[in-house]
Amino acid sequence: MDSTVKSIRLETAGLGIIFYSPHNAAHIEPGEDYLSVHYTNVPDVRRHVRAGSIVGFCTGTPGTFRLRVQRGKPAMCSEQHEFSLTLPFRCIGGKVCFRDLYDLMEWDTECPEEQTLLLRDGAYKVMVRSNTPPSGVLGDNQLIDFYFQRVEELPDIPHRGSPYLCP
Repeated sequence: MDSTVKSIRLETAGLGIIFYSPHNAAHIEPGEDYLSVHYTNVPDVRRHVRAGSIVGFCTGTPGTFRLRVQRGKPAMCSEQHEFSLTLPFRCIGGKVCFRDLYDLMEWDTECPEEQTLLLRDGAYKVMVRSNTPPSGVLGDNQLIDFYFQRVEELPDIPHRGSPYLCP
């Protein structure tokens, strides 16, 4: 059975990707530079990530990313990944949006429909996996797998700084 929920093509100008439920970003005013004020220093990023609200991670480069979003956890025999990261997420309102980190610099409350996913409300452990693309250049049509595993409570995932997927 194919567990792929959705494939998303995401162009980024920034060095990271965020995902969130619109409810978790409702406090951000249209046009606001939320990145500079509330999402640049490590304690602020860590607070958002640990709460599972506006969850971001560094890709290490801008570029074109192919996000393959799936429910559950990776199969035991799934391929090995060069890059791996686990993050908490709280879905509220049944929707998840995937966007460029730099979208936080001039906030637009509308997330393109093709960058959204319908997901049952609750707490999730999100496993993010990727490899260097065939070209050898990070961000060059790079595939990133997301596995949303529903859990009873948000996992306490310690990150000393901002989460990095690719060094």
